[in-house]
Amino acid sequence: MKLSLPQLGITIVLVSLTFFFAALLLAFGLRVQTEAIWQRFQIPSLLWLGTAILILSSIALEAARYALRRALLVVYRGRVRITFALGILFLGMQCVSAADLIRQGVAVASNPRGSAFYIFMGIHGVHLLAGVFWLSWLWKSSDLLFRGGEQAIRGHRRHLDAATLFWHFMGILWIVMFWFLRQWAIES
Repeated sequence: MKLSLPQLGITIVLVSLTFFFAALLLAFGLRVQTEAIWQRFQIPSLLWLGTAILILSSIALEAARYALRRALLVVYRGRVRITFALGILFLGMQCVSAADLIRQGVAVASNPRGSAFYIFMGIHGVHLLAGVFWLSWLWKSSDLLFRGGEQAIRGHRRHLDAATLFWHFMGILWIVMFWFLRQWAIES
């Protein structure tokens, strides 16, 4: 399979992000093993719902790809908007979850496991926000597809495929990070 330029670019970005997040997980994992005293805290239950919403957003984005491949432009635009809204909802839930941790007294300086939550949620959130902006651009630029014909749709689809790869990566990354964070909270 030949990668388009947007797909190649995003693949390079994702490989870099994989190493970055793997290094963060390893560093925090080692710190968890070496620290003796930890403040106990509950994982905010909203994170479970947020994870389900992120999975649903990936399904909606796949449905958008399906619609664009069939040139169902109105359906495509609606599904991109749904994905966008679910992404915003997930980010909002992350903010509420961080506030819940703060209410529990979990501070970055006092609890390395808690700081892992803030760092991972924050870095992941910034990247997911970039994905939300990308979805917004896809939706806005898809307005031109009604006048552009098949060639415009093919060009737009290359960008959609790259954005979808990024979005799915962010979803999988969140599931992996959430699993580690949950394990670290259980061990405390």
